[in-house]
Amino acid sequence: MDPLLKTLLMPLPLLMLWLVCAAILCIRKKKAGLWLLLPAILSLWLGSSSAITERLAAQLEMRYPAYQSTSAIDNIIVLGCYHSDFSALPLSSQLADCSLGRLTEALVLWHQQPQARLILSGQLPAHRKSHTQISAELAVALGVDARKILRLTEPTNTQQEAAAIAPYIVDQQNVLVTSAMHMPRSMRWFDYYGAEVTAAPTHYQVRRAAGEHGITGYLPSPHGIRTLTLAQYEYLGLWQQSFKLWWDPEDP
Repeated sequence: MDPLLKTLLMPLPLLMLWLVCAAILCIRKKKAGLWLLLPAILSLWLGSSSAITERLAAQLEMRYPAYQSTSAIDNIIVLGCYHSDFSALPLSSQLADCSLGRLTEALVLWHQQPQARLILSGQLPAHRKSHTQISAELAVALGVDARKILRLTEPTNTQQEAAAIAPYIVDQQNVLVTSAMHMPRSMRWFDYYGAEVTAAPTHYQVRRAAGEHGITGYLPSPHGIRTLTLAQYEYLGLWQQSFKLWWDPEDP
């Protein structure tokens, strides 16, 4: 799906468009405009309330438990996310929160089992710097042997990452590290390409039980709208994935 279209389909742009349309309608037909405006305001409130949006996100994040196995690992796979090209930032700040969370979890596992190979992938076409290279540089700075890192710089999305990595991990013990919300879509692609991996989800948005929000959880908050945005992005990705596999299961 086109990145611009994905951005326009996110909650905040959609709600803003809804509110603008309602405001314009209020000018021309006040009563009809109010009927459109009130649901928009209610949707904005509910869509930015953590108690609501975290329940939606939990349906994705809790599908796979946190990784706890002590079995030997051959490969630790880290899927790419996002980074900044702003050269004034230190290396640790060039990676976005999602990338930093994934890499941190992978490094924890690697330091427990340093015999494992660290597989880094991902590229952002519009960026000057390679996402994979920045991740590799930070991993080395944090103690990983550079000879233990396999860099795959060509893939630009999750499907391409799974297709590129699968040939390198045949008949081995593999752990897949990515954001918990992104894990269901990722596992499905690796399964499609015949790669056996064990999920090691990280970068959770839901960090408390559903009943622990209190009254403040029902108030609008930046965390609430961010959680909804990430969840909606992943649900769109799952829908797109399902459509691809239905449309042409041999070559999606």
